[in-house]
Amino acid sequence: MRSFRVLVTAFATACGLVLATVPAGAAPAGDVQDLLHAWADAGAPAGGGTLDSPEGRRLTEALDSTATPQPSVAAAAAYPACHGTFPSNGVANITVQSSAAHGIPWVVKLASANSRFGVVVLSAQIYANNRQANVYAPHTEPWNYNFHGPLPRKFQKVGGGTYTMPDGATVSFLFVWHSAAHPSEGGYAYLTCKYDI
Repeated sequence: MRSFRVLVTAFATACGLVLATVPAGAAPAGDVQDLLHAWADAGAPAGGGTLDSPEGRRLTEALDSTATPQPSVAAAAAYPACHGTFPSNGVANITVQSSAAHGIPWVVKLASANSRFGVVVLSAQIYANNRQANVYAPHTEPWNYNFHGPLPRKFQKVGGGTYTMPDGATVSFLFVWHSAAHPSEGGYAYLTCKYDI
């Protein structure tokens, strides 16, 4: 998570972007995994929006948090299986497919509401049982590109070492994109699901 924060901060600084913060008086969001689990536990295992929305500002704060996620697993039975396409509040669709051999291949298709951005920079944070996978570098592509990547069953963790997802693992995907031309504009989509093989 720290490498993603450093990358986002470096990107924002290079582009002259000041990252949004939560309004005064708002409760801290905690780290990214806490926020994704809170959204899922509130009945929204998949969703998304713009970075300037209240939820987007909470996400921006979580991305900038210095909290270290603790390996823990929420009640995975409450989450959908990692199979199928999940709409994210009109901003994107996330498609995933669990496989014993290949882990979870994924595709993110941004909705046409993002056409105004032209070219976007998309970053990903992916966790399995709160272990962050080191599997995806930011990509710069036209907004209508099918962003895609793997979450192998056995993956390299951010910070070193490997982790093998067990059947029933809680997996969280977070995708954040910024307009290449107007870096202060962008959106996000997320999914928390159960690796079900």
